[in-house]
Amino acid sequence: MKAKEWLNAMPSQFGTYDVDVISVEDYKGIVFSGMGGSGIVGDVLKLLLERRGTEVPVVSLHGYELPPYAKQDWLLVAVSYSGNTEETISTVQEAMQRRLNIICVSSGGKLEEIADKEGFRFVSVPPGYAPRYAFGFMLSAVMSLFGFGRSLEKIRKNLDENKEEIKETAYNIAQVLQNYIPIVYGTPLTEPIAFRWKTQINENSKTLCYTAVLPELHHNEVVGLDNPIARNLCHFIILHDPEDHPRVIKRVEITEKIFKELGLSPVVLRGKGESLEERLMYLAYLEDWVSFYLADIYGYDPLPVKIIDRIKESLK
Repeated sequence: MKAKEWLNAMPSQFGTYDVDVISVEDYKGIVFSGMGGSGIVGDVLKLLLERRGTEVPVVSLHGYELPPYAKQDWLLVAVSYSGNTEETISTVQEAMQRRLNIICVSSGGKLEEIADKEGFRFVSVPPGYAPRYAFGFMLSAVMSLFGFGRSLEKIRKNLDENKEEIKETAYNIAQVLQNYIPIVYGTPLTEPIAFRWKTQINENSKTLCYTAVLPELHHNEVVGLDNPIARNLCHFIILHDPEDHPRVIKRVEITEKIFKELGLSPVVLRGKGESLEERLMYLAYLEDWVSFYLADIYGYDPLPVKIIDRIKESLK
């Protein structure tokens, strides 16, 4: 199965691209534009740049329109694996009108055509993959652009060294999730990866999945646990990181305790690795395998996305 081959080779996707590094301070702000797996690249970079102390505003956009404050002297980084994502192309066209600086990342398509025609900087990633299975290529390209290249070899090594453990853990988690709606709770440092858990389960496993983030979920979501009919339809996963705010870590502990008092057994996960980037990609790779094994349990080929294809066709 092609999906399994791609997953086994996923660690090799992480490596430094030979590109000129962007000086963030040269711009008034940064906008990452992308949808689906391509869009999560922007979510991760926003987190990493803010953790690095970047002082200009950073926005990760999933949609057609740029925010009104993104104007000349801002940078748009448009990421679309196919190069044909209509929402991403829309933001590029709008950015051209507003005279933003533009960098395009794709495997080809209309985005490459626009970059060639207009003289925009273009970073090419290997073609021939389902977009969500090329996450490592896209993330490596954009991390390299922003000076995180040294982290990429460490990420690859960490995933290679822990691959068999990740696969075993993922298989066990998939068994637990069977016949439940997965609910993935994240923290400020794991939020992008919690969202990827949702999207990978949606697309690969062909099932519903939802996510919420601490501390916000302590102000609304948790009250829904009072309803035993609803909570017993779900199985809960909590992702957190040791570098999260101490009060957030305390909230993770409280949440786990509440679940257990209700007779629920949440799956509580922390990535393995020396750096935040390594730990986040550990959790992302774990989810890739969880969604693959869950698809197998349900009897689905993880690759087709028939409803998405139908929607795209209807939009033509």
